[in-house]
Amino acid sequence: MQGICGYQLDLGVYALGQLTGPEAADLRAHLPMCASCQAELNELQDVVRVLARTRKGAGRRSRSGAFAKRFSGACAASRGQEPSR
Repeated sequence: MQGICGYQLDLGVYALGQLTGPEAADLRAHLPMCASCQAELNELQDVVRVLARTRKGAGRRSRSGAFAKRFSGACAASRGQEPSR
């Protein structure tokens, strides 16, 4: 079993863009030499991207219900039924 790298605790903060100064510089210098940290950072950055997209869409609702009508119509059509009005 591989031990924990001393930089792994900083990876989440770095992925969020919140690690600054000498700590960020040290981590950037370390990354090319540590496959474990590179892999974990890639995974964390994927999560950060997903969360950012989720947050951008949070709280949005169709005021007219047009999306719900189109969606239910598409579902009915896929089942070979007439959409309800």
